[in-house]
Amino acid sequence: MRRPCSQRRSFDGAHGARPRALALVMLGAAFAASCSRGGGGEQGAAPAGSAGRAPASSASAGAGAGAGRSAADPRGRPAAVKELSVRKLAPGAAVTIDGRLDEPAWQAAARTGPFVNVGTGREDRSLPTQGEARLLWDDAFLYVGFDVSDQTITGGFPQGASDPHLWERDTVEVMIDPDGDGDNKDYYEIQIGPQNLVFDSQFDDYNAPKGGPNGPFGHQAWSAGLASAVELRGTIDDDSDEDRGYVVEAKIPWSSFAKAKAAPPSPGDVWRMNFYAMQNNGGAAWSPILGEGNFHRARRFGRVRFVGVGGETGGAGASTSDAGAAPARDAGAAPVNAPSAAPPGPSSAAGARPGAAVPSASAGPKPVYRADPPDR
Repeated sequence: MRRPCSQRRSFDGAHGARPRALALVMLGAAFAASCSRGGGGEQGAAPAGSAGRAPASSASAGAGAGAGRSAADPRGRPAAVKELSVRKLAPGAAVTIDGRLDEPAWQAAARTGPFVNVGTGREDRSLPTQGEARLLWDDAFLYVGFDVSDQTITGGFPQGASDPHLWERDTVEVMIDPDGDGDNKDYYEIQIGPQNLVFDSQFDDYNAPKGGPNGPFGHQAWSAGLASAVELRGTIDDDSDEDRGYVVEAKIPWSSFAKAKAAPPSPGDVWRMNFYAMQNNGGAAWSPILGEGNFHRARRFGRVRFVGVGGETGGAGASTSDAGAAPARDAGAAPVNAPSAAPPGPSSAAGARPGAAVPSASAGPKPVYRADPPDR
C-alpha cells in the first residue's frame, strides 16, 4: 500500500538515519585508529639519537628561520654532522704563531670549508660574518687557524681583560668534546676576539655550571694555556674605513685538556669539535645546530679524526665533502696584534699593535645580526 508523503518522510527520518549514523561512527573509529598507529606525528617519527634528544619536529626546532624539517632535507632527516680528517705535522715542520697562515703546513692543512647558517646548514652569504677554519696537530699542540670575513670589526674590551664576554661583539669560537661521544659531558670552550683577548672555560654538562645571565659560564678558572695572534684586515672599532675581516692563529697544548681520556690523541682517535665566526651572540658554524639547542650542543659538533704523518687511518688534509676553497688572505697584510702566550690561570691577552690606540672600554657592540640559536 502506498503511504502518504507525510508518512514516508517520518519513516525515513526514524529509520534511514540509523545506517548513516552507524557509518559515520565506524568511519570515525577507523580514523582514530589510524592516528593512534602514527605515533604522534613528527615527534614520533624523530630518528633515534642520544639520550634526551630533542624531537626533530618543526615545533621543537623552529625557533629560527629555516630550522626544523627544512633545515635537514625534504624527507625531514637531520643533516649529518660534519667530519674532518686532520694530518699530524711532519717532523721538522714549523708553525709560527703570528696571525699569518702562510707556512707550507697551513697550506696543506685540513680545512672546514665555508661556515654555514647554524639553523639551515646551508651557506648563507647574507650573514655579516663568514669564515672557515684550518687544523693541524702534533704531540704537543692542537693548531687552529681562522679566516674571518667581517665588514665591521668590533672589539671595545679593556686590553688585558680576563675572560671578557667576547661573544657579545666579534670573536671566533672553538668547542671541544675530547671523548667524541657528543654527550656534553666535560667539554671545553675557547674564544679569541680581534683584540687577541681570550675567553676560555670548561663545562661539566650542557651549559653547566652557569652562574646566571651574566655568568660565570662554566669553570672560568680553567685556562687553555694557549698562544695566539691576530691579523686585522681593517681597523678595529673604526667605521671610517673599510674592514674586510681578520685572521686568528692559535696553538693549544694538549696538556690543558685534563678531562680527556687521552691527550695527545693517537692516529685514529676522534674528538668532537665545532668552530664558529661570531658577531653579537650569533654567527656561522662549521657543523650546524639545526635548532637542537644553542652553540654548546655537543651532539651537533663535527667529528675530527686525527691522522698520522704517513696518513694512518685517513688521508692528508682530508676535508669535509662540502668543503670549499679557502677565503683568500690579503697579500702583504701586516699582523696588527703581537703573538700572545696565555699562561695557566686566568686568560691573558696580547698587547695592541705598536703605535695603535688601545680600544676604548666604552666602545659598545654593533648589533647587526643575531643568529638563532644564540651562543648564550
